[in-house]
Amino acid sequence: MSAYESKKVYIPHMCDHALILGATLRALGTPAEVLPPPDMETLTLGRARSLGRECLPMFLTIGDILRRAQAADFVPAQSVYFMPTTSGPCRFGQYRTMIRLHLDAAGLHQVEIISPNAENGYQGTGDDPLRFRLLAWQGIVAVDLLTRLAYQYRPDEAQPGAVDVLYHTALERLVEAVEAGGGRHIVAVMHWLADEFALLPLRRQPHPWIGIVGEIYLRANPFANQNIVRQVEALGGRVWVAPMMEWFYFTIWGTAQRARARRQWGAWLKARLIEWGQHMIEAAILRPVAPLLAFPHEPTMSRLMRQVEPYYDPPLGTEAALSVGKSLDFARRGVCGVLNLLPFACMPGTVVTGLAPAICADHDHLPWLDIIYDAQGETNIQTRLEAFMYQAWRYMERMPKRNETENFAGRRRFNVARHADL
Repeated sequence: MSAYESKKVYIPHMCDHALILGATLRALGTPAEVLPPPDMETLTLGRARSLGRECLPMFLTIGDILRRAQAADFVPAQSVYFMPTTSGPCRFGQYRTMIRLHLDAAGLHQVEIISPNAENGYQGTGDDPLRFRLLAWQGIVAVDLLTRLAYQYRPDEAQPGAVDVLYHTALERLVEAVEAGGGRHIVAVMHWLADEFALLPLRRQPHPWIGIVGEIYLRANPFANQNIVRQVEALGGRVWVAPMMEWFYFTIWGTAQRARARRQWGAWLKARLIEWGQHMIEAAILRPVAPLLAFPHEPTMSRLMRQVEPYYDPPLGTEAALSVGKSLDFARRGVCGVLNLLPFACMPGTVVTGLAPAICADHDHLPWLDIIYDAQGETNIQTRLEAFMYQAWRYMERMPKRNETENFAGRRRFNVARHADL
């Protein structure tokens, strides 16, 4: 990233994984700032510059940079906005173009936009793309696991707020570990994290597991999804959100599939080696905390896509393939309900809503709820969510095997293996 050493890269706070990207850039010598989480101010700014037909995440990401540009210390000629992109029918592929238009309309022509592309698995980012990918991937995996632990244990915490305190402390340590070079620094944080979660005082109670799939920004951003995780927890559920790493596995899987279809065997081999390396790094970071997790291992992308085939053709791509695949994986693991989060008029999300009845019918009429978000705010989410959670509780009661997913308390006491490293 030496090309941007004299500039500052601004990263939208889609979720806490953004803090890892900021730390990665700083570790490589690029000044980087993660913007504050979106709120009503950024939503208002984004809507004022939009036509009204864009999706909610686009409103927020436009508003994020426009709000920062209003600050006295913002220098357009020394500013770069980090906004990844993709191809295909999803409106996400147009975010970069729309943001460029709005920045120009606001007189911010000098602000650059950097847009790594999902079509090549986000390869080639910066002057040292391999190191960038390595550091970013380590941090993304670690934050995914930290989030899983927090959501799994928070419903049972004996001291309200204890898990949140531990989460934020761990997140700060992970950011510092990435800035220090990752590797053994991240593994050390994961060992510490395992010890801390193992000692948390808990009050064990039954909770139906609720899986969350859908558009990646919405399912990850608490403001955009109206704090759906805490809403579910308040109604007695235990949440499992599809991990962020899933998207990166999917993009490199797609790169390999396209290379194979074109008989570009060198590109295919490169993609498979990248995927293999990602799995090795994930395994090393997972190892210290694996005994704490009810379901420590995510399925490989190839296996996930094979599960999708009876319902949807994976090469069609989009987040629909991931949402269908992860929903099927959730059902196989014994969740008691699935929430599908999507922006208003989202094409991939609409595809998933159409396939949901078949998925549910094939899995003991699994409770399912589609929640559509727009910039107007929803007035009936709470009522619908209460009805959904009632179904999830009844589903758990009539399917005794679902209670097997609760049996992770006995895994909390263990001897941590200290030999793991990267």
